[in-house]
Amino acid sequence: MSHSSVDPSAASGRTDFQLAEVSEESERIKQVVVAGVLAALSIAVAPVASMLTRLAGWGIALFDPVSLFWIVAFLIGGIRVGMVSTGAGTIGLFFFDPTGIGPMFKFAATAPMILIPWLGVKKFGRGMGGKFLSRPLRGLAYGNYAVLMIVAFMVRLLLMIPLNLAIVPIIAPFFTPEQIIAYTLTINAFQSVWDAAVPFVVVFPSTVFDHFKMW
Repeated sequence: MSHSSVDPSAASGRTDFQLAEVSEESERIKQVVVAGVLAALSIAVAPVASMLTRLAGWGIALFDPVSLFWIVAFLIGGIRVGMVSTGAGTIGLFFFDPTGIGPMFKFAATAPMILIPWLGVKKFGRGMGGKFLSRPLRGLAYGNYAVLMIVAFMVRLLLMIPLNLAIVPIIAPFFTPEQIIAYTLTINAFQSVWDAAVPFVVVFPSTVFDHFKMW
C-alpha cells in the first residue's frame, strides 16, 4: 500500500510565502491609509490657513500648516507615503484656490523638504531607513535631519526664486524683481523652519515613528 506524504519543508515554504504576501499587503494598506488621512487633514486645515495673517502686499502667510501634514506623512512612511499625501493634498487644495497657482507653488516648495531627506537616507542611511533622520551627527543631536533640511531649504530657494520671478510679474506686475526675491526669501525661510521643525517633533521625539515602523 502506498502512502502519500507531504514534505514539511515545502509546506513551511508555502506558509512563509503566504505570510510574506499578507505582510506586504497589510503594509501597502497601512501606507495608503496614512497617506490618505494626512492628505485629508491637510485639506481640512486649508480654510483655517486662509484666515492666517498674511505678509503685507504679498498675500502669503509666514506660517502655513498645510504642508506640515505632508512632511509628517513622509517621516512616518517614507517617500511613497509622503509624495502620495502631498499629491493628493495638492489636488484637494484646488477646491480652495481655483486659480491653480497656490497649490502648485505649495507643492513645489514642499517637494524638496521631502526629496532631499529621502535622498540622504538612501545614500548615507542604508539599512536604517527613516531612523537615520533621528541620529546625531558629530555630537549634534538630530544632526542628520538638520543638515539635510538645510540642504533642502537651499534647493527650495533655487527652485522658488526663479519660479516666483517667472509667475508673479504676470499676476502682480507692480512688484519689482528685487521685491519678489526679498519676499520669496522671507516667506520660504519662515515656512521652511516650520516645515522642518514641527513634523520632526511630532514624529521622532514621540513614539509615532516606532509605532508605525513603515520604512
